[in-house]
Amino acid sequence: MQDKLKELFIFALEVAVISAVLYFVRGQLVESHHREVSHYLPMLIDISFLALFASFGSRMANALGIAPMAGKIIMGIIAGPAVLGVLQPDAEGVEFARLIGVLFILFEAGLHFDMDLLKKNIIIATVVAFCGVLVPLISFAALGHYVIGLDWVPSIFLGGIFTATSVGLSVEALKRAGKLDTNLGNQIVGAAVIDDILGVIILTVLAKISDAGNFAEEALNPYVMLTIGVVVFLAATYALWSLGIAHKIAGYLDQWYAKSSTGIYTRFFFGMLMLGASLSALLGLEPVLGAFGIGVVLSKVDNEIKHDAWSKIEGYMHIFVGGFLVSIGTMLPRSSLVDFKVWMWAILFTVLAFFGKYVVKYLFKDKQDGKLVGLAMSIRGEVGLVFVAVALANHALDATMASASLLAVILVTVSGAILFEKQVMKQAVPEKAGRVESSTEL
Repeated sequence: MQDKLKELFIFALEVAVISAVLYFVRGQLVESHHREVSHYLPMLIDISFLALFASFGSRMANALGIAPMAGKIIMGIIAGPAVLGVLQPDAEGVEFARLIGVLFILFEAGLHFDMDLLKKNIIIATVVAFCGVLVPLISFAALGHYVIGLDWVPSIFLGGIFTATSVGLSVEALKRAGKLDTNLGNQIVGAAVIDDILGVIILTVLAKISDAGNFAEEALNPYVMLTIGVVVFLAATYALWSLGIAHKIAGYLDQWYAKSSTGIYTRFFFGMLMLGASLSALLGLEPVLGAFGIGVVLSKVDNEIKHDAWSKIEGYMHIFVGGFLVSIGTMLPRSSLVDFKVWMWAILFTVLAFFGKYVVKYLFKDKQDGKLVGLAMSIRGEVGLVFVAVALANHALDATMASASLLAVILVTVSGAILFEKQVMKQAVPEKAGRVESSTEL
């Protein structure tokens, strides 16, 4: 017990010291008259301290026996405006780390995504995705309109916040358990990606409705452009994957550059990641979908090349992925922690949000697989937070509902991540033991 208390005291002291250093250094940098010092260095210092707080979060999670990703989100709440206030969610460095972290996570998911397996699982993945979107969308919209008394557009915004699954967080847990490239892992990632595409479509339509003065007259063009963007994204990803374009480009690089330049494949992967995200944004879709799509395309590259390139990228990826998880926690405002009404609605939203996704478990004959998929789909994250931001920008939700929604997204993300990681690791242990026993017999 004394060792535990000592460890917690040292941990709290470390957090306090690092927070004080960040607060002082960042404040001095911003006051500088040199643009490089006052603008770019605060961005870099925020990114580096996000990574440090992510390490603190992992240590805290290990001490408390909870999932590492949950510990990092909680650490973000502590470092953010809700408690210490040394990291701001709208700071350029924090926003940059959040974006890059999500891009890296989705890119890796695409690299491990097996299109052939998805073809076998396309029906169940699509059914899970549609069920996981419609249940929370309808239930929250009804709650917002008939119980809370909101108009239909804000009510649908409220439902939209809890429709999309966090592909990134699910991928992180699957990877830790060694299940990312399994059939079940592919079903989960496939359903979550379809889920996110549907969520982004809902978000885009709602944003258009909120922006348009007379949406009835202007509706055709946004719908048409959105439909074209989705179709082009899906068709281009599948076509480039089918043609093996990435493998051909890798062959060209191997012939002309590999012998005269080191790290050529790493640069190629990184460049394609940014290109895919940018093209997706130009189509009016979320950049994360482009990152996933280009990852799928590059999954056909020779495994040796893919492993070599990714092993070099992965070191930088951990900085931004950890930063992304911490940044989620920074989005919780301090006022929400002391408002009873906010907590009341947030707890109700959390319960409804969790079971709104968890019901997909009943679509599976295997109870263990169904439970795992249900828990994976219950994890929210980046898309839900984007929904909250757009709702606030369009004045669709008042301060209470927006804070309650944001708090609920964090609560269901943390609780879902903890339950999912425990379940997936629980299933991974017997499988690992079985493999060891088989090798011993041989």
